[in-house]
Amino acid sequence: MPRSPAELERLNERLMIALKASRCGTWRWDIAEDRVEWDEALLAVYRVAPGDAPKTAADFLALIHPEDRERVLAILQDCLQQGSEVEYEFRAIIGDRTVWIYDRSRLVNDADGRPLYMTGACLDVTERKRVEQERDQALEKHRWFLKELNHRTKNHLQMITAMLSLQARFTVSEEAQFAFDRAIRRINVIADLHARLYRDETVEWVNAADYLRDICDGLRRSLLTDSGIQLDCKSVSALLSLDQAVPMGLIVNELVTNAIKHAYPEGKAGRIEVSFAVNGEAAELTVADDGRGLGHNATLTPAGLGHRLVSALAAQLGADLQVASASGTQHRLVFPAAAAPA
Repeated sequence: MPRSPAELERLNERLMIALKASRCGTWRWDIAEDRVEWDEALLAVYRVAPGDAPKTAADFLALIHPEDRERVLAILQDCLQQGSEVEYEFRAIIGDRTVWIYDRSRLVNDADGRPLYMTGACLDVTERKRVEQERDQALEKHRWFLKELNHRTKNHLQMITAMLSLQARFTVSEEAQFAFDRAIRRINVIADLHARLYRDETVEWVNAADYLRDICDGLRRSLLTDSGIQLDCKSVSALLSLDQAVPMGLIVNELVTNAIKHAYPEGKAGRIEVSFAVNGEAAELTVADDGRGLGHNATLTPAGLGHRLVSALAAQLGADLQVASASGTQHRLVFPAAAAPA
């Protein structure tokens, strides 16, 4: 049954109350006559008197912030041409106030497909925008702080390596010289990681392929310039958490350094391979050489410092460490893969 005028009036009143409570209002633009109509709820959203509401499309555009006006006009023109629904946000200037408005609009055509009018609903999202801005500012401050922390940590580590290098110059013993060099390389692994975090502006994640490539490049430059030993690096492009990157980088540095020093008699050529792969929830790091095996590498026997260090770092990764020594030596570590960031 058709509703009576009194019932329609009550329904309209309830609708207006609901719209005002939700800080939402509706509008309609008669295209042929260029006449804009706002309901009471939309007047409340903008907080303007009925006489100050826009009457034409030009009046409405004049309310929009100059920096947003061209974009909004392009959106509305696209809606007129395509006949689709659109949603967008913009700033409106009412007197000395600036408010953020969310608008969802659609075009209504006649039976022949000609545009009749556009209608839409507006919501005041100023408070939400304020919260988002404060959050973004806090995140930016947090990023700046971490970036500065990484930068200072990198500089401090570089200062330590410089002091060790200076002390190493006055060391006569070849064994002590190698121990200094190894200590410097261990520190450089961490320093290079912080340099990467500083450069990439990341604080928690490192790309495994880039990270391992940089470590191997550094080892080639420092230990293999005049050597017949080839160092290969194969890695998938996967994310490592910061807690994984540090021990993994140190493990690679330790195992490759040991292989270079102990696996090959002086002057003998050989090949060392560092590989990293991810299979489902498991990550696998392998460092293998084709040298003479563990029998000639005292540092990687259970009593050696290198073995104890690698075992401790493997424990930090939560890794299962497997060592094989047949035709050369292979260290294989399997540990939980990093969960991808949301």
